[in-house]
Amino acid sequence: MENKKCMVSIWCLCYNHEEYIAQTLDSFLEQETDFPFEIIISDDASTDGSADIIRSYAEKYPDIIRPMLLEENVYSTGKNMFATLFFEKTRGKYVAVCEGDDHWTDKSKLQRQVDFLEAHEDYTLCVHNTTLHYCGGEQADRLLLNHTEDHDISFKTLLSGASRSYHTSAILARREIICNPPDFYFVANANGFVDYAIALWCGLNGKVRYLNRAMSLYRINSGEGAWSSGVDKQYQKLRNFVRGEIEMLRTLIPHTEGEKRTLAEHELLEREFELMYIEGRDIEQRRGPYREILRKQSAKYRVYNFLKSYVPGLSRVYRRLRGYID
Repeated sequence: MENKKCMVSIWCLCYNHEEYIAQTLDSFLEQETDFPFEIIISDDASTDGSADIIRSYAEKYPDIIRPMLLEENVYSTGKNMFATLFFEKTRGKYVAVCEGDDHWTDKSKLQRQVDFLEAHEDYTLCVHNTTLHYCGGEQADRLLLNHTEDHDISFKTLLSGASRSYHTSAILARREIICNPPDFYFVANANGFVDYAIALWCGLNGKVRYLNRAMSLYRINSGEGAWSSGVDKQYQKLRNFVRGEIEMLRTLIPHTEGEKRTLAEHELLEREFELMYIEGRDIEQRRGPYREILRKQSAKYRVYNFLKSYVPGLSRVYRRLRGYID
């Protein structure tokens, strides 16, 4: 495929996704478009049969699928997977992203997103809704976002977290933006959430559009290595995650100005406030700029904060019950 003819490069990361990867690849190949696209897929030294499945698809679709079957696991080195494996190989004008345990559910996904970005040069990113599928069956499938129409996503919403704007499987971004990330992108990667940084970088360089159509599926708890296995009720993971968000926001702020800087600085205070709660530093929430955030919390939260701040014994009992144990 000649560079000029490739409209979209699909990035797919796979690790021990033997159960899902065929469906993922089929969902790419079934896209109905009036333009060519390529699939760049990396298998990060899986220990199951993922690499064999990828190899068989690449042999069947050699003009579309470009596999990277790694013998050593790159993720464990802490390197950014996209920068290490995909940036230089990408030939498309746009980049779509989907991990190997998720898949697309609408054959018109790429066409709809490309059509929008082609018609609106001031937009850097186009996303859509996603279905959440709980692999353990603990909940019925549901939509990630409860929107009713297409709309622009504000920078304030992007700052609140990528999961409030889109899921990774919904990304279609301009190549020149996503393949030239700033320093805060690599800070985010070191802490495990590059989708958050991608959203913010796109929001700093243009507008972000949301299409009110569910066109991908995100598998929750698909395996032990899945991000959705998550931080809930895991104190150390939760604390490290919020610390990482704080580090990224501090690195982001020098890239902002005007209203966006004000919003980023406030979001930083919000995350610092959250970390104080997690670490049991409740009395610090009553000081300085954090007082205003505390005043906006529920009456129940404020009462608990008062008791935990001035009755240390009660605070220790509360933290033990919540699982926040140092």
